[in-house]
Amino acid sequence: MTPELIAILAVGVALGGVMMRNHHGLCARIDGLDARMDRLDGRMDRLEAEMKEVRDRLGRLEAKMDFVESHIVRRDEAGAPAA
Repeated sequence: MTPELIAILAVGVALGGVMMRNHHGLCARIDGLDARMDRLDGRMDRLEAEMKEVRDRLGRLEAKMDFVESHIVRRDEAGAPAA
């Protein structure tokens, strides 16, 4: 074996090792991102449920306000004295 061939093979092995190490690091980062995305999905689901509850409560409040408003308008139309 010539020294040039040994050098070429050594560089190939070194590059292969670097590529494998980078691949392992990349896989670890992707796993970390997957975990973060799962947590984000859970938070979004909770936020969606809370928003639904707020919409429901606001709808009930609007219905009550409509009832109060219609009651006041009927009293004004009936000629009730203003307070």
